[in-house]
Amino acid sequence: MNTFAQNTIKGVAFAAVMLLLFSCASTDRKTDSSAVDSFTAMPQKYITIALLGATGMVGGFVLQEALAQGYSVKALARTPQKLEPFKDQIAIIKGNALDPATLEQLLKGSDVIISALGPVKADGSAAKGISTTVTGHIIRLMPKHNIKRYIVVSGAAVDVPGDERNLKGWLIQKLASISLKDTLEDKQAEYQLLADSSIQWTLLRCPLIAAESFEYQPRATLDTPGSFTLRAGELAQFVIEQISSDEFINKSPFVGSQ
Repeated sequence: MNTFAQNTIKGVAFAAVMLLLFSCASTDRKTDSSAVDSFTAMPQKYITIALLGATGMVGGFVLQEALAQGYSVKALARTPQKLEPFKDQIAIIKGNALDPATLEQLLKGSDVIISALGPVKADGSAAKGISTTVTGHIIRLMPKHNIKRYIVVSGAAVDVPGDERNLKGWLIQKLASISLKDTLEDKQAEYQLLADSSIQWTLLRCPLIAAESFEYQPRATLDTPGSFTLRAGELAQFVIEQISSDEFINKSPFVGSQ
């Protein structure tokens, strides 16, 4: 095999593995869209977003997009100092997302929940199963706080009934199952929790996310990944759009840049 072919295969493999870290999925369950209808009629300034993962790269883009569109935000952070530039614009809840009592504080008075959580390498084994644990707590707490909408940033390797993956999608999934086994299992279990619940959820299956601003409207597909990359600014806008849209309620679209 020549050098060009070897480099091409290595590049595709690396991109495919990284795609897992953020992705999406879909089901055909029909739901009441009254919550979305109420958000459509309500001015953004009266809608409060409970945001998890605000200190991360993706969460930071989502936070800025939410504020730019006039939403109120409550952000959970283990280290509030990381949100210092926004302290006069948002409500900051200090604590760990794994703690149900902390989540109670975050959800109180909120209208919609957005999770941009992902495993933090520095946390080591403590991060194992974080997505499943946090989403499990949230599903149980949402009825108590009369919250119906939950939007989750996930990974492109997550498998959903009805997927018709092309070679790109198949490669992403297989490589992730080898190289990021624990993370994939966590994200897959999180999807199943959502699919089995009665809440209005949207799981965004994302490829490799680049810390870049918005350029074009991203593509959303339900059968197979359409791209190896996604600009964080484009993802953030797409996430916020889901608050007032019923297109992907109880579905898991793949989202990628054009």
